[in-house]
Amino acid sequence: MRNLIIAAASVAFLASGAAAFAAEQTEGTVVSVNASTGTLTLQGGQTFNFVNGKQLLGIYPGQSIGVSHNGSEGLGAFTANRARADNSRG
Repeated sequence: MRNLIIAAASVAFLASGAAAFAAEQTEGTVVSVNASTGTLTLQGGQTFNFVNGKQLLGIYPGQSIGVSHNGSEGLGAFTANRARADNSRG
């Protein structure tokens, strides 16, 4: 019985890892953001729903951002083209 539980836990762990690898990234300009509902919409019409809307605090309409997502499920938001912005100081 213990081996069965360990095997089931291993399968669940591997399945969650596969979902993480399936994540995509999209960049765009924010049209609207609502941290209380966890909803973010980009200029191209893509809407992402975040389980933790607090990830969206500090993001404003007009800002260029990137979104890590799995379908319409938002996983994380990041500053788009960060490497270019850091290199442009020079």
